[in-house]
Amino acid sequence: MSFQKMFVAFALFLSLLGFSGSTFAKEVKKPIPEILKEVDVKIQAALDALPSGNAQEIATHIKDASEIASELSANYKFEFERDKVVLKLKKSRELVKKSDFAGAEQELKTAKEGFANLPKYQ
Repeated sequence: MSFQKMFVAFALFLSLLGFSGSTFAKEVKKPIPEILKEVDVKIQAALDALPSGNAQEIATHIKDASEIASELSANYKFEFERDKVVLKLKKSRELVKKSDFAGAEQELKTAKEGFANLPKYQ
């Protein structure tokens, strides 16, 4: 076998190996308790920022919590309950934009409690 043929065969082998590796690689998912902890931290940050009255900052914390919560998935019932709690976050964000901080605080507390109860639906 000539050097050229061996080089081509080796290059083909490496390209096929790289293709199959990237094709079958699994997406790395964070565990549900870790995601729930991150969501809880963001909700707590929003609750802590409520006394300042900075609507933009509070809305940003709520939006971050909603985005992190979208990574949660387990089964149909779990996702159904998650969606109900995410709606509470959306409602609290709307209330913050209307400067209704008392209503937003209540919705955030309800959402925090809802996220704490999610693990029982796994």
